[in-house]
Amino acid sequence: MDKLRALCLAERFQFEALSEFLSRQPHATRMRNVIRLAQDDGVHAFIFDYGVAVLFRYDYEAEKRLVDLLRKYAVAPLETPVEEELGYRRGDEAGIRIRNDVIELDDLAELTCLSLGHALAQSTKLAFFESSIEEMIKQTMYIPEALAKKGSIAMPRAKLARERGRVYLEKSRIILQFNLLDTPEFIWEYPELEQYYLALSRYLEIAPRATVLKNRLEMIQELLAMMADEQKHSHSSMLEWIIIALIAIEIVLFFIK
Repeated sequence: MDKLRALCLAERFQFEALSEFLSRQPHATRMRNVIRLAQDDGVHAFIFDYGVAVLFRYDYEAEKRLVDLLRKYAVAPLETPVEEELGYRRGDEAGIRIRNDVIELDDLAELTCLSLGHALAQSTKLAFFESSIEEMIKQTMYIPEALAKKGSIAMPRAKLARERGRVYLEKSRIILQFNLLDTPEFIWEYPELEQYYLALSRYLEIAPRATVLKNRLEMIQELLAMMADEQKHSHSSMLEWIIIALIAIEIVLFFIK
């Protein structure tokens, strides 16, 4: 049984520069947003522009060399890559079967492997999104908790604005890449390979996980609205106290006169 690994190394790659560099090598070809690196004996890799590499039958040393190369073209590289690993082998039955993280295929052609690579790359990128959202929720959980306990947030206006900006940037970064989880155009161009992509996509639960991620993003959106309301309330309260103070001063001056 051979090994299939996916590594999310960065938010994205400098894809044009990477493609130009690899184009000098005879075993590298490009298909839309994917660079294929093919070697003998079924050893090949697929590099996706959104920061993920999927490796078939790569040993430790070959993987390390490729990762070191890709890091040179990484945008917002991750300190610790997000990894997923499956086993695969040729099966006796037609089509594809997946059990206990082992894929059995009736065809090990390069394009068939690419259809699997798309699904595994999406799952790995989704795992990166999930981790990012989880960290964001942990860092901002004190805000709704403070509102629930005290009815307000004891936070300077500038800091509250920074919190809103940080959450919004993280949310927008994920939303801008969220379409990566849709069915890739490659599958529409090769419909005969759809069964392989869909089988692995269902096994990795990409659709339900994407739905949960979308719900969490909506929760973050509600948090942003809550923070905005709190900021408006604090500002309005401050203006009201200023007005009350001015009226009090005016009354005191009236009686003094």
